Amino acid sequence: MQNAKTYRVICFDLDGTLLPMDIDEFMVAYFKRIATYMGMHGMDPELFMLALKAGTKRMATHAEDHTNEQAFWDEFCQVYGIDSDAERKRVRQMSTDFYANDFPHIGDGFQGNPAAGRVVRKLAQKGYPLVLTTMPMFPRRAIEHRLAWAGVEPGLFARITSYENSCSVKPKQTYYAENLAAMNLRGEDVLMVGNNTMEDMSFLDLGADGYLVTDYLLDPINFDLSTIKHGSMADFEAWVDTLPQCLNPAREISCGVVDSSEMQRALSKNALPGLDLADAQAKAAIVADAVAGNHEAGSAGKLKIGS
Repeated sequence: MQNAKTYRVICFDLDGTLLPMDIDEFMVAYFKRIATYMGMHGMDPELFMLALKAGTKRMATHAEDHTNEQAFWDEFCQVYGIDSDAERKRVRQMSTDFYANDFPHIGDGFQGNPAAGRVVRKLAQKGYPLVLTTMPMFPRRAIEHRLAWAGVEPGLFARITSYENSCSVKPKQTYYAENLAAMNLRGEDVLMVGNNTMEDMSFLDLGADGYLVTDYLLDPINFDLSTIKHGSMADFEAWVDTLPQCLNPAREISCGVVDSSEMQRALSKNALPGLDLADAQAKAAIVADAVAGNHEAGSAGKLKIGS
């Protein structure tokens, strides 16, 4: 079997793709656990949650000249009423301790799909540089824990997006332009593997190719699946087995923050005609509202945008 395209990097989503965890169940457990933890350390749990959700929403709407981490903490501290550097430092240290010590237990007993770890290893063995383009609203440490739940080795990724190194979020094309700049590639050099037609496949607006993993498919925009490669994780693994060795891998992929001017250059070089950045911004705000909202079983799958 011959593949129509060759790739210099393969990008992966995490939630619903490599990590087959119900996002609503995860968010309920996460909110409960972090509120309890912070309450035990002297914070008002209700006010903390109000500030946490406000900061989460801010990451989707702030100007893209600073990181999501900065946007989150500026908004959090304003809403909670933290106005001293010492108190801000204390709360941030508590957050660091939570993600290091308590957050990992959310995944206790979880069984991932062994195929996820296998496909990542197979691609790495074939010489493909890998980038984890997961929604960058969590600290790096939290994402590493979640990769562990999925049975995937963080060290196999040349770049992992997190709130520390990202200035934008999905489904904004500026998020993917950041990553193209970090990889020093054109969109046509990249395969994006994900399960969300809106958040993950917006990379196609910059010329990337896509593969939709359908085990936990989320389709808020009524995407035409016939226009893209798609299948279960088992199908994707079989497809990966047909890929040749990567003969021209990307070199020197940056794992850090991308300057906004570099992001803009990547955006202008790769954007397809008719790209609507305002529409993507509006969708990002809706996604952030959903992330910070009240989660019930299956609510992620009910999110619909447009007709």
